[in-house]
Amino acid sequence: MDLIKTKMNININHSANSILDSELVSAARYGNEDALDQLREHYKDAIFYMLLKMVNNKADAEALAVKAFENAFTNIHQYNPEYPISIWLFRIASNNAIAHLREKRALISSQKS
Repeated sequence: MDLIKTKMNININHSANSILDSELVSAARYGNEDALDQLREHYKDAIFYMLLKMVNNKADAEALAVKAFENAFTNIHQYNPEYPISIWLFRIASNNAIAHLREKRALISSQKS
């Protein structure tokens, strides 16, 4: 019985977050800076820790997180609201990390030559 209550609470919380996120995204599309700040605040730790696992460097992860949010909020009009904003934010962040790692690898390779 407790497991069912826990699952129900998780689903309710997830639904509430999805509704809040969609409202924030709608406001952000109209240039509401508070909405952008709330989205950033909500996802910044999760984005940072994902990036830290990818690049294994705290300073790089912090810089990449800032860049991911800048990219996302500059291009918020391209976001498809049929999908959770979290997926879009994580994709932007991971793409930035992959590009960063490629650049780092290329720099190391050119230094060896």
